[in-house]
Amino acid sequence: MDLKRMLRDRKFYLAVVLSFLGILAGASWPQTGKKTVFEAGTFLTMTTGALGSRTVLFLLPVTAVLPYGDEYLREKQGRFQRFLLIRRGKREYCLDKVFATALSGALVWALAVTAGTLFFFLLFFAREAVWNWPAARIWELLRLTGRVCLIASALASFSAVCAIAGGTVYLAFGLPFVAFYTCVILRDRYLEKLYCIDPAEWLGASQNWGEEKLGLWLFLLLLAAGCAMLHALVLLHALRET
Repeated sequence: MDLKRMLRDRKFYLAVVLSFLGILAGASWPQTGKKTVFEAGTFLTMTTGALGSRTVLFLLPVTAVLPYGDEYLREKQGRFQRFLLIRRGKREYCLDKVFATALSGALVWALAVTAGTLFFFLLFFAREAVWNWPAARIWELLRLTGRVCLIASALASFSAVCAIAGGTVYLAFGLPFVAFYTCVILRDRYLEKLYCIDPAEWLGASQNWGEEKLGLWLFLLLLAAGCAMLHALVLLHALRET
């Protein structure tokens, strides 16, 4: 039910559009001419480069929290929450809310990356060299998309935690952005060796994260799961007082 409501909300599609525009803005556009022939897989390279850009890094904490971060407050202030609790029970209500919120941020960026890749494909594929199935570029894009989706999922859950604990939309939308960029600034200016706290490193994966970057994947999975669990605990505590 929560997932259907999220997919019907205009904020979800606004977040997808903003993320898509961020991918376009963050891409490194090649020089073009009438007789220019691009390297095979250029559309994949452009999407991958855009996802690692500062533009996408800036938009991640904005669009990931937009669809469902404040849903608890909207239901409570709209007096719709009591009806849902009576109809579904606190446990099912909590599980649905946690799952839909964690999925919302990831789904926004998954759709945006798909749209961006399709856009670059339509724009460049006809002028690329003979297609030779660049598997390495495909896997690189898929891996980076997966990391972006895990970060977005963690941000969405953290936004919901801020909404419940703070009781205001401003904290739900503002605190994840502040926390996100505080980590970036701390790494850049004060803790250069502590690369694990840097969201830019989560995207770029340029440091030593072990074989096949498994350490980074484990870190992001734990981060997303931890934020979802924190959301569940805070929500259950709030529901006890309802």
